[in-house]
Amino acid sequence: MPGPEAKGFYEIQGWGADFIVPTRSRIDVPYQDAVFSLGKLNQPIEVKGVAYGGDRGVSRVELSFDDGQQWSDAEIYYSGGDLAWSLWKARAGWRPPGPGNYTIVVRATDGEGEVQDWDPDRPFTSGVTGFHKIIVYVTA
Repeated sequence: MPGPEAKGFYEIQGWGADFIVPTRSRIDVPYQDAVFSLGKLNQPIEVKGVAYGGDRGVSRVELSFDDGQQWSDAEIYYSGGDLAWSLWKARAGWRPPGPGNYTIVVRATDGEGEVQDWDPDRPFTSGVTGFHKIIVYVTA
């Protein structure tokens, strides 16, 4: 049996023993560089994805359709619980107000109320932080 001074696989690579998984979220639909025509849209555009808060769970997911200027709540339609991914979607879908290029961003809040953030100084071996963004193109 290894003693208490023994290091695990990830610790040998520089990961800390007290590592905490950062809260993260991802947009799965639509895909990056998707193109939509307003004239052909019969229903709202489906926007959905996943979020994870480690052992803290996920209490909230928010979406922005203007690159993080304004945020609105998404619906968590399946809460995986602690240590599982939660599934979310835009409430009632998304109707673009007009033609243009839209940067859609997602962020999650963990079960302890901490909002996902971006820490540029956080070392890779402490877990990557940041927001997932996609660009979609809407034509007339």
